[in-house]
Amino acid sequence: MQQISTMLNSFFMTTFIDALLTMLFLFLLITLLKKLLIHIVLKYENDNQQIIIKLIKIGLNIVLILGICYQFTALKEIVKTLLTGGGVLALVLGLAAQEAVGNLVSGMMILFFKPFKVGDLIKTNNGLVGTVLDISLRHTVIKTYENTQIMIPNSEINKATLENVTAADFKGDFLILQISYESDLDLAISIIAEEIMKHPDFLDLRSAAEKTDGIPAVKVRCTNFLDSGIELKAALQSRSSAVGYAMLSDLRISIKKRFDEAGIVIPYPQVVIHQN
Repeated sequence: MQQISTMLNSFFMTTFIDALLTMLFLFLLITLLKKLLIHIVLKYENDNQQIIIKLIKIGLNIVLILGICYQFTALKEIVKTLLTGGGVLALVLGLAAQEAVGNLVSGMMILFFKPFKVGDLIKTNNGLVGTVLDISLRHTVIKTYENTQIMIPNSEINKATLENVTAADFKGDFLILQISYESDLDLAISIIAEEIMKHPDFLDLRSAAEKTDGIPAVKVRCTNFLDSGIELKAALQSRSSAVGYAMLSDLRISIKKRFDEAGIVIPYPQVVIHQN
């Protein structure tokens, strides 16, 4: 029995019983700390709760593994080397897993700085447009208008120039139309303004003072004289990009019908051929 006890003690930095108690205490401490931190995270409303919980579990599990390994005589020096040789270890990891580490760091930056969150509509500088479905430590999942899912590495999306369409309280759009030079310009402007103002999704963002002063909710501008006709442009606002897209379609249809009734012509390019 004494020989067995001596052999077991030789494997650990202290006696076998002390090492066992230390590992048990460390396990209980890490488990309680993990539950406490997760409980704190879940108390606060956060779109990135699952990512934070993953980071907590990974970090505390690493501490637990290192703490247990430190109790073994043969592994103590390895643990000390890992902890004290952080510079060399970081260099090796950087060379061996540069992309993975880059994605992890970028994922943490997205998590803490929050340039976007799940559910936001974003646009990238390479023309990608879609809704954020998921943000993991490795990649971000985007759902496009074509109902496809694109997984972008966090290191790539962190370097991209992004437009967060959802971040604003409203979405601004421009309605651009043309009328012929022979059409009634004032009547056309009046029809466009009326149709925009009576659309149910149009947002009137005037202040109380502006309404009192009689400033119009919609301003239709003459922006250009083109080859085929006069260009008219109106700024309008809606709740979101999707709502604005549908509203522009509705307005083009209703304005076209009103133009037809009023005899206002929407021009189109024409080619005149002279035959000798």
